[in-house]
Amino acid sequence: MTARLDIYHLKELLREKMRHAYLYKHIEKPILDQAKLILLTEIIDETSLTTSQKESYIITAMLVQVALDTHEKVPATSKVDEDKGRKVAGQLNVLAGDYYSGLYYLLLSEMKEIVLIHKLANAIKEINENKMKLYYNEASTFEDYLNILTNIESLLITSVANYVDNNAYESIYREWILTNCLLREKQNYLQYGNSLLIDAGFHYTDKENKEDVLAIVNEKIGGSLQKLSLFMENYANKETILGQAIQELLKENSTLAEEG
Repeated sequence: MTARLDIYHLKELLREKMRHAYLYKHIEKPILDQAKLILLTEIIDETSLTTSQKESYIITAMLVQVALDTHEKVPATSKVDEDKGRKVAGQLNVLAGDYYSGLYYLLLSEMKEIVLIHKLANAIKEINENKMKLYYNEASTFEDYLNILTNIESLLITSVANYVDNNAYESIYREWILTNCLLREKQNYLQYGNSLLIDAGFHYTDKENKEDVLAIVNEKIGGSLQKLSLFMENYANKETILGQAIQELLKENSTLAEEG
């Protein structure tokens, strides 16, 4: 089935909802997570909801994601001697995150979706619990770390999938999100020389340098790509937005997929 919703139209709707002149002037514009938007669109587009309802659900869930991502940008330090500009930026990020949170609560109240509010609230609670596990180094192995990270990245999406009763491919949803996360962190390391994921791998493995950790990450990416490839071989709806995105991802990373 061809996707009925247009991803570019959804992006514009989201940007319009998030647009705030003062915030945009003083903080970085929020970056929409393309992989999660694609996945949400796939999940919602398979339902019998009206187009208006589908758009509202997707925009609402993505606003939650933007709020979480924006709060992540707040500096963890509270030192008295910290740079004043950095402190103000942190305060504005808190404000921006709260602003986006307020938007999704407003949209949900207008839709009178009480059950969905509870679903998203529980997802946020679980996400924060998993973040605390990483903060306090509760992962015992790198695999454990990756599992917690996948929970953080996927719980919001899977809660929506559960709400609309479209969670038959939950394991693939998680694999898609993990793959994109690993590729993003790898790119950060190669381009900027730093990555929380590479640092974690260095901490949880016995590797002597971060290049060895990168090799492990490449192996993980290859394994995930192979799982996505196997899924596509048996997936009837190859022309959906997710099907097309997976095929494009496999094409872009064909070497890693073959090595996985």
